[in-house]
Amino acid sequence: MSIPPVKRGPSVHLGSLPAFQCYDCRGCGECCRGYLAINVTPAERERIEAQGWGSDPALQGQPLFTQRGGTHYLAHRADGGCVFLDEENRCRIHAKFGEPAKPLTCRLYPFGFVPAGREAKVDLRFDCPAAAENDGRPLSVHKGALSELLALAIPKGMHDIPAPPLLQGAEMDWPRLQRITRAFEALLQDERLNLTQRMACGVNLAAALDNPRIAVLDVKGLDELLAKASTKLTEAGLDELPRVPPDTATQAMFRQLLTVYGRRDRANTKERLWERLKTSISMARGKGIVPPLRPDLPAVGFADLEITFGVPEGEAAAALLRYYRLRLWSMSFCGRAFYNRPYLDGLNALWLTYPLILWFARLFAAGEGKAALERAHVERALSIIDHQHGRTPLLDVRAERYRQASLCERSTLRSLVIWYGS
Repeated sequence: MSIPPVKRGPSVHLGSLPAFQCYDCRGCGECCRGYLAINVTPAERERIEAQGWGSDPALQGQPLFTQRGGTHYLAHRADGGCVFLDEENRCRIHAKFGEPAKPLTCRLYPFGFVPAGREAKVDLRFDCPAAAENDGRPLSVHKGALSELLALAIPKGMHDIPAPPLLQGAEMDWPRLQRITRAFEALLQDERLNLTQRMACGVNLAAALDNPRIAVLDVKGLDELLAKASTKLTEAGLDELPRVPPDTATQAMFRQLLTVYGRRDRANTKERLWERLKTSISMARGKGIVPPLRPDLPAVGFADLEITFGVPEGEAAAALLRYYRLRLWSMSFCGRAFYNRPYLDGLNALWLTYPLILWFARLFAAGEGKAALERAHVERALSIIDHQHGRTPLLDVRAERYRQASLCERSTLRSLVIWYGS
């Protein structure tokens, strides 16, 4: 079987890869068990159909594709697994014809590319267990393979995509947005502050930049503003953070957002509308036992999640820090990578994931009777939140955009960061 040659486009080049993140596929098969929708192009569908799977005893009578809205996807078995997933958690296409024979979506996972001018940033999905656990070799080892995939994933001309605005109506270019991003990266790495203090400083700096006049500053003026604001906020961030519970309305909105992030839909399964509504109402009330948003959650009372678990430390803090550094590095929190949101809107939505992640981490810790968060609790929570963040269409419907905007108001967001981060 012949595989089409890689067509290299000269427009976008692969940028440097972060040294703090590692990854290697360990063949767990989680990405093939029905939690991802693998779309295929007409050319990919034709190529797979020509591979002769109709004569394979394991696939006889099994459709290879499904169709929704004019787009074809790889089919899934009744148990949710991809039709091409074999008993040893291997892809049949890969095993028989090699990795290039698979659909591009499969080849890319868990990587993604974010075009930022002439440079493509590399993103990594933390719903992959190996990525969440930093398991494998440094990303730099994969640069050759990623460069080949880049030519397929980002066609010629993608470098013409403009940078997202700083805020609605305040246009900026990529170089200045990246200078702003580096200021946030520096805040996250300030070891004088604990992790929650750093996150609170990030919320405060985003609020300080919420001014359209900043978009007209030249590079020198922008650098001076960032240096002055960062120094001031960092010095103030050294003070002890007041842990005050969010008000009732905020708590209800926050728990309903958790409902969206916590769901894990599978192919071939449908949840009844009444069951979803019942879960949403239960989450909004926040009384009794947390409803089973997904089958792997322990039975824990809502009240058990509102006590202090302390600021994440050690390996738990390191896992969170790695996640946020990668999100900033990849620029995947705004623009086309995040529902076409302006820079600051996407950044605040990213900061909002901190209390969301820690709520789920608390749930796992409480389920084990632990009084402090451990690395495993955080990594499981990261995989839940990142599976939905920027990916599910549900977070981009009008009601959810309004909910996120309300929770991302500075004082509200800061209170959630401190409450669940300490």
